Amino acid sequence: MGKVRLVFAVLVICAIAGVESANTPAPAVDCTTVVLNMADCLSYVSNGSTETKPQGTCCSGLKTVLKINAECLCEAFKNSAQFGIALNMTKALNLPSACGVSTPPISKCGGRLP
Repeated sequence: MGKVRLVFAVLVICAIAGVESANTPAPAVDCTTVVLNMADCLSYVSNGSTETKPQGTCCSGLKTVLKINAECLCEAFKNSAQFGIALNMTKALNLPSACGVSTPPISKCGGRLP
């Protein structure tokens, strides 16, 4: 699981760098540290995952991200493919339901998701 967290951390750092370099206004909160709360979710939402439900602290991490800045979740999803992390978008978009939480509509993410 340490390798998964390292890959997730790299994804988040690169995603933030990618957003900033595209001259897109960065979220007011540092998404790098916010999205790290969801490290346990990566094994569930990764393409090819056979997990049927989120593991570990995934759901509590998702709740933390939504409480602090839901936009960070959008940024992580949008930039995942650029950094070699293939997401199962069906599972990623169903993550809130799997965790029993409500999120803003996906249309609030703006732009096209992978």
